[in-house]
Amino acid sequence: MTDPKQQNFFMPPEWYPHKCCWMQWPHEFDNKNSYKEIESWSHFNFEKGRYKWAEVAKAISNFEKVNMIVNPQDIEIANKLLDKSINIYEFQNDDCWARDSGATFLLNDKKKLGGVDWEFNGWGKFTPHDSDNKIAKFMIDKSSATYFKSQMVLEGGSIHVNGSGTLITTEQCLLNKNRNPKLTKREIEENLEKYLNIEKIIWLKHGTDEGTDGHIDNIACFVDETKVLALSCNDKLDPFYEKLNENLEILKTSVDSKGRSLEVIEIEMSYKRLIPNDDEPSSYINFYIANNGIVMPSFDDANADTNAQNIIQSIFPKRKLIVINGIDISLGGGNIHCITQQQPLSI
Repeated sequence: MTDPKQQNFFMPPEWYPHKCCWMQWPHEFDNKNSYKEIESWSHFNFEKGRYKWAEVAKAISNFEKVNMIVNPQDIEIANKLLDKSINIYEFQNDDCWARDSGATFLLNDKKKLGGVDWEFNGWGKFTPHDSDNKIAKFMIDKSSATYFKSQMVLEGGSIHVNGSGTLITTEQCLLNKNRNPKLTKREIEENLEKYLNIEKIIWLKHGTDEGTDGHIDNIACFVDETKVLALSCNDKLDPFYEKLNENLEILKTSVDSKGRSLEVIEIEMSYKRLIPNDDEPSSYINFYIANNGIVMPSFDDANADTNAQNIIQSIFPKRKLIVINGIDISLGGGNIHCITQQQPLSI
């Protein structure tokens, strides 16, 4: 079987027009013990979380269709809380992070749709995840996309692309031995090149979150082919000061696959920690680009929230900005980008 690159498929950027957005509905899983080791995740309230997932879905539905994957036992509550415009798909799943367990959608040179089904192993540490490992194929089948199966473990939140051959990621996540211990760095690069049709990988060193081992979608994202929005820290006493500044230096001295320098737009982190004794900062990078809209989180930090909103609106002046308090989502281990997965417009 040929791979996506051989068939001229590639991963488009997130600002490319969408057909729809996929999400997974939160539900209380049977085995909570494996999640207790992550302090913030142990504070997640499923009842509040469901209202937030519904709020995010409603916000995105202003711009594009939203498909929600729901466990059979949760259909009744989902129908009650979700807006009637949301399409509900009944399918067993373990968790609610569609970015990570869902498909990575592709387009080819004729605008036909494809999808990559990566291996999903619960971020290398959490169980159960067997049902979530079937989510990507379900999404690809329902969207009638060309199916591509990769044997490499990868979560969607660990990669960002510019749509013209360049990908950014973190060594902390992709080179972690709990993902692909038998693969070398070069072999991981080869898989990304083959399945996403990229030519250049920019490796940042560190992320900021413990649960996913440093996903890129909390610290940096492409907002244009040569523009990167990156999380910054100006407090020298903050535990992430050195790590985030090292990431910024890498980005500022990197070029893309076409040899173009990157314009790095800094967005300062909120120094307000949501959980006592937990250093993980709340991330404004974790937003969703919809058709003609942006849905982004806030964190009850007035100055930082306003600054972040102004920066993101200035980057996307023609898109309507919708701000949702993201605290209850953060307590589950991610935010708006983590709970969504775009499907590009195809023929």
